[in-house]
Amino acid sequence: MPSTTTCRRSHTRFRMPDDARATVEFVHPHPAGHHCCMKLRDISASGVSFFLSGDLPGLDVGDSIDRVTINIEGYELHGDLLVMRLTPDASRGAVCGALFYPRGDKNLHALNVLLEELDRDGSLRVD
Repeated sequence: MPSTTTCRRSHTRFRMPDDARATVEFVHPHPAGHHCCMKLRDISASGVSFFLSGDLPGLDVGDSIDRVTINIEGYELHGDLLVMRLTPDASRGAVCGALFYPRGDKNLHALNVLLEELDRDGSLRVD
């Protein structure tokens, strides 16, 4: 019998254009690892996905990535990630999808302002 996967996504997603200055930065493994700067693929109210620019041995679904900075065209958001998928794995070129937990009210507000701006523009919306 075939298995089915239910998509948890319930918020509008915004795909970053190839030329966008949009990154996800963190240290892996935290706290004594190396600085990683990954290209942001998309963002929504609940999470992000990004391309792995190199292999991240040991990164797996269910892992937390602490003290993340998301930079999007002048916006800087700080928070933590919970890895929900790695397609196909934690190797260079793969896509990592994660829930985003903003650090405090200031970052939650900044995320909401960014998403409102992206929604008004409309050109990056993924249906």
